[in-house]
This record gives sequence, C-alpha cells and structure tokens, in this order.
Amino acid sequence: MAYLSQPLVLYVSLLALPIAGALVNGIGFRANPQRGAQATTAAIWASCLLAIAGLIFGDQYEGAAIFGIRADALSWIMATLILFVSGIVHQYSQRYMAGDRRYQAFFVQLSLLTAAALLMVMADHVLLLLAGWGLSNGLLVRLMIHKTGWRASYNAGMLALRMFFLGFLLLAFALILLADLSGSYSLRAILATGVDVSASPMTTVLILIMMAALIQSALLPFHKWLTSSLNSPTPVSALMHAGLINGGGFLLARFAPLYLHQNGLLLVLFGIGVLTALVGAIWKLIQSDIKRMLACSTMSQMGFMVMQCGLGLFPAAVAHLCWHGLFKAFLFLSVGSAVSEKRQLAAFRPGTPMQFVLACVAGLAGVVGFAYMSNKPLPIAGQPLDSTVVLLGFAFMAATQIAQTVLQTGKPLVRLVPALVLALLAGGLYGLSVHGIETVLAPLAIAEPQPLHGVHLLALSTMLLIWVGMNLNLLTELQNTRLWRSLYVAALNGSQPDANTTTPIRTTYHV
Repeated sequence: MAYLSQPLVLYVSLLALPIAGALVNGIGFRANPQRGAQATTAAIWASCLLAIAGLIFGDQYEGAAIFGIRADALSWIMATLILFVSGIVHQYSQRYMAGDRRYQAFFVQLSLLTAAALLMVMADHVLLLLAGWGLSNGLLVRLMIHKTGWRASYNAGMLALRMFFLGFLLLAFALILLADLSGSYSLRAILATGVDVSASPMTTVLILIMMAALIQSALLPFHKWLTSSLNSPTPVSALMHAGLINGGGFLLARFAPLYLHQNGLLLVLFGIGVLTALVGAIWKLIQSDIKRMLACSTMSQMGFMVMQCGLGLFPAAVAHLCWHGLFKAFLFLSVGSAVSEKRQLAAFRPGTPMQFVLACVAGLAGVVGFAYMSNKPLPIAGQPLDSTVVLLGFAFMAATQIAQTVLQTGKPLVRLVPALVLALLAGGLYGLSVHGIETVLAPLAIAEPQPLHGVHLLALSTMLLIWVGMNLNLLTELQNTRLWRSLYVAALNGSQPDANTTTPIRTTYHV
C-alpha cells in the first residue's frame, strides 16, 4: 500500500483545502467575515501550489485510481488554471464584495465551486465526473443570482440553470451508455479499451457529449445563457468566463481519443466553432456595453477553441483555453477601472493599403515563428497538407494585426523592423506555449491533424476575405445599402440578452 501514500496525500489535500476553507469560514468566522474570507483565500492559494507541484511532478502519480480520482496531465493543467484564477478572484472579491450582506456566503460558495470544478477535472470514475460537472454548474448559478430579490438576476440564473440541466442530462445519458458499452466506469479504462468507436451507439455517445460541451461553452445555438448572464457580480463573471465556460473544451479534450476516430463529428465541431467565432466577433464589434462586449468576445473565443478541437489539434485548444482564461479574468476584473477612466476618444484611422501589405509581410514572419516554436510544418509545395494549415492561417491574421498596430504609430518603412520583430516574437511565444502544452499532453495522444477538407478551406477563405475587407475598409460602400442595415439590425438583435434578464426601469431593482 506504500505506493498509494504520496498520490493519496496530494489528491486529498488538493480537494480538501478549498472545502476546509469554506467550512472554516462558514463556521468559525461568522462574527468576522473578512477574516474568514482571508482564510478561505489562503486555502485556495495553498491548493494552487499543490496543483503546480502536481503539474511538475505529475508523472509520478500515474498509478491506479484512488477513490475514483486519478489525475493525468490534462487534470493538472486544468487544476492549475482553475485554482490560479480562483485565487485571483478570491483576492479581488475581498474588497469588491465588502459591505455586501451575503459576504460570507459568497466566499463559502466560491470555494465550494472551486472544489467541485477540481473534482470534475481530476475524476477517473464517470459518476465523479458527472457529480463535479453538476455541482460546479449548480453553485455557479447560485453565485450568478446572488441577490434573489433582483428579478433580472434571478431570471438570468434560471435561464442558465435550464441550459446547464439539459447539458447535465445529455452528459449523464452519454456517460452511462459509454460505461455500459465499455464495461467499465473508469475513464482511463474506457479510453484505453478497444471499444468500436465507429459503431452507432458510440457515435450517439459522442454526439451527446459534444452537445453537452457546446451548451457549457455557450456555442451557437446555446449562447443565450451567456449573453444574458451580465447581472452577475464582476468576480463571478470573471470566474465564469475564465473558468467554468471552459468546461466544454475540457470535456472534448478528455474524450479526444474517441473523437479522433470520428472524422465526421470533427468536421461538425469545426463548422460550429467557425460559425460561433465569426458571429461572436461581429457581435462584439457592435456593442456599446463593455460587459456585453466581453461576453460576445468569450463566445467568439470558445468558438475558436472548439474549431481547434475539430481540426484534431486538442492540445492547441487547451493552450488557447488557458490563455483565454487568464486574459478574460484580467479584463473582467479591470472593467470598473476602464469604465471610470477618463480618456479622449481617438479618431478612427483606417490603415492604408501600403501599411496592410507591410503588415502582411510581418505576419508571415509571425507564422514562421509560430511554426518553428510549435514544431508545426509550414505549407511547402509538393508536401501533403493537413488541418494544421488552418491554424497557421489564423496565426498569420493575428500576427498581421499586431504588426499593423505598430505600423500605424509612425512612418510605415521606419516602423517595419519593430513590426517584424514584434510579430515574430508574438508568433514564437504563442507557438512555444502550444508546443509546451503538446509536450505535457503527449502521453494522452490527443493530437492528430486531420486531412485537409474542403470545409476547412472554405471556412479559412471566408474569414480571410472578411478580415481583408475590414482592414482595407472595403466594406464602407456597403454600409449605406439596405442589406447592410438589415444585417446590422439582425446582428444587434441577435446579440441582445433575454428580455427577462434586463433591468430597463431603475425602480425594478430591489435587493
């Protein structure tokens, strides 16, 4: 039994610390909730240190499951992200929630939510995975509502609860059917068995899991709960957009070995991801409310993450998930500062064709940096192409945008060298992060680029054309047409939250 000692201590401590912090806060600090919040926050940070240790030394704990828990590389990455974001949110909330009458309950629920999310990502038993999934979503809804007397907030929580409950039912049915097909409740055993992944029952299972993931990550047509969740306290929004909404990506990555045998389902994932990324990006550009803009941005980024899953590049999706989580947490927690900051509204200056051409040159340098650092092959004539080309295309657009920002600050030829260097550096750093995640997740064998399909080329070409049109200001002439105005109104209406989750009259806000 000696081989159980270290993993047992680590697993129990990692899960127990957030729970213990919640209990100590709820029981021992009723007279001094601020001290209780500090104790809870300290427990989260201590658990985060354990998760980092597990990420570094995780290969030592690849033994048998203990009480249904067996963390692998994906578990350690997700646990570290969850606890790091949760620690920041806990720290931020100590001042943000000061004076709130539910101050103590807020921190108790926040810590329990963190523990439930950890259970989900570390579970090896399908029922524990399901329990962590359901508990984390239930606690998230409670935190979203926060003040039950605010009708709009309550309605937003109920809308999210209905969607989460549907996802829970789909996932429960899928996992039970999967356990029956494989004859095991262990996720490791299920993924390692020779289950016929091409059989109809297995396809049904993967479709159900896919739908649960799409609901959780608010992809079309399940996005309404996300765009209607803006009544939540800012720390809850940060944790939601940086953590819990990533559950869909985690679920797809967890079952990636099965999806890699289903090319048709990967194409479906890719198509839904591209459509959501495009729609979310367009909706983001027409918002006047900063939190609604961030919600549409999250929707777009979740689409991009699922698109990478559809390309068979699950480690790249996990890397994107981590970067987006950290960046979106920062954006939500700094919303108050951005709103209160007094600044001059800068006049929009569209880039010139020369600037755009030079930016594209720098963008190519960014692609080279990304390909070199991520160990991805560049598309060379005579060599077979795969779905990695799509990822390189998006790396080109991102690096070009960075370079164009630099080129617009001065004379283009003078700023070309800094733009080249910055694009190369940005592409290289992102490629390095993708390669690092791929290296950590290599034992799971969840990276398998797919054969290049017409759907891939159509999606990439469409997004490239829209992107070029916006950068060269080619869409200006269309803005005076009736079709453009109709599309604008349709986009504006589609991005609106559910009417029952808004507060149009000030007197309806009673908490």
